[in-house]
Order: sequence, then structure tokens, then C-alpha cells
Amino acid sequence: MVYDYLITLKRPDFKAVDIISQLLYLIAFATFIYLATKAPVFVNIYSIAALIILVIFILVKLKTKRQGKAYFTPGLAIATLTWLFGFYPSWIMFALYAACTLIERELKFNKEIGFTPEEVVLNTLVKKHYDWNEFRNLLIKDGILTLDFKTNKIIQKEIDGEVSDTMQQEFNDFCREQLNAVYSREAQTNITGS
Repeated sequence: MVYDYLITLKRPDFKAVDIISQLLYLIAFATFIYLATKAPVFVNIYSIAALIILVIFILVKLKTKRQGKAYFTPGLAIATLTWLFGFYPSWIMFALYAACTLIERELKFNKEIGFTPEEVVLNTLVKKHYDWNEFRNLLIKDGILTLDFKTNKIIQKEIDGEVSDTMQQEFNDFCREQLNAVYSREAQTNITGS
């Protein structure tokens, strides 16, 4: 979809998420090495999974040093499948690792908000669509995007990067036009309907 305005929100620090993901890697690696020694054959799903997790961990750490952000999702996914299909399956560990695999991707997903004359779209892992008639006000001020809903819900998010005064004014004018159009249609409907 093509947006008139696409605003990228500032990303939080992912240090806590990365620490938890690395801890889960360590737990899976250590547990799989232990279970590999207990399995009926020496080369088994646990030893293979432990090796794959170790390789992915090294690759992710290298990518993090180069790019600053990397996903631990592949190793978590391998661990998730191993907990399910190994010789000693664990539904609890499978559920934990599956949830963490999905949550890590969502937490690190670049959050964007797109604006068209028809709608406002929060571009997260699962897109949320809002009609303009759901808002009381939308604006950017001092690098903060404010979405003020008619339901008294307010979302305020810091914008990634600097927004020029001109761009801020253009965006605020665009939002004001969309809201005025909605209010005009609602007023016309109320007049016609009564």
C-alpha cells in the first residue's frame, strides 16, 4: 500500500530481549547436550539441534556487531521444534519457546504508522487499521506523534529521526484536513438524518 505519510517510530533498546533470548539459547544448548547423552543413539536430534543452535548463535553475534540488531528467532525456532519432536518431548518447553520465538520478532519489528486519506494503519506484525472517524486529533509536536482517539485513548510515540518544522506542519495540516472531512460528513449525516 502507498501511504501519503509513513512515520517510523523510535525503537527501544533491545538489550533485555537479547539477554532473554541468549539465556534461552544457553538453556536449550545445555539441555540438548545432556539429552543427547541419554538418547538411544549418539548422533540424534538433540546433538544436531545443539550444534545448529551454537552455529546460529555465533552468526547472530557477528551480525549484531556489524549491524547493531539481529534476530535470535532461528535458533529459538530450532529449539521449539526439538522440544516437540525429540526423544523426550516437552509440551511446556515447546510452548515457552514457541511463545518466545513469536514475541522476539514482534518486539524487534520496526513499528511504522501509515496515513492515507482513507485510513491510519499501525504497521506492526499484525496490522491495525483505523478509520479517521475514530480519532479526535492526530499531530506531531516536538518529535512526538500523538494519536488521540474518541474513546479517550491516547497513544504517544517518539518518532525515529528528526522531523523538520515544514514536514511537521504539512503532516499536521494533512491530518486536520482528514478530520475536518470526517466531521463535515458526520454533521451532514446528522442534518440529513434529523
